[in-house]
Amino acid sequence: MLVCTNCRQGLMDPIRNEDEPEYTDRYQCGHCGHAATIPSLLIIFSQFISAILGGGITFYLLQHHGVRAFALLVSEGNSNLLLREGGLALGALTLVLAFIYLLYLSFRGISKRMRYRLPPQNAQ
Repeated sequence: MLVCTNCRQGLMDPIRNEDEPEYTDRYQCGHCGHAATIPSLLIIFSQFISAILGGGITFYLLQHHGVRAFALLVSEGNSNLLLREGGLALGALTLVLAFIYLLYLSFRGISKRMRYRLPPQNAQ
């Protein structure tokens, strides 16, 4: 159950528009009407797994092509090969940055979800 962070009294209920086929990750407080987009655990989990797996693979490619491009640059080798390896390293760097951003989004999503979580009840 998700609790409103605005009033701390109402529960957040899923809302949907008429043109949406099913419930999305948008919620509205039943007490004060505060609306928020809270990502589901499935979305957060898939972002995290995609960022780790994709980031690992592209980091390996960045290291592989980056080292080869640097070696070609130092040895003043074939410029076509240097251009190819440098381009591949630059593409891998772009993808690594994108996966780092995706990892950031997953952490931001779980942080937001934790803020709306129902606080534990004190045992007496």
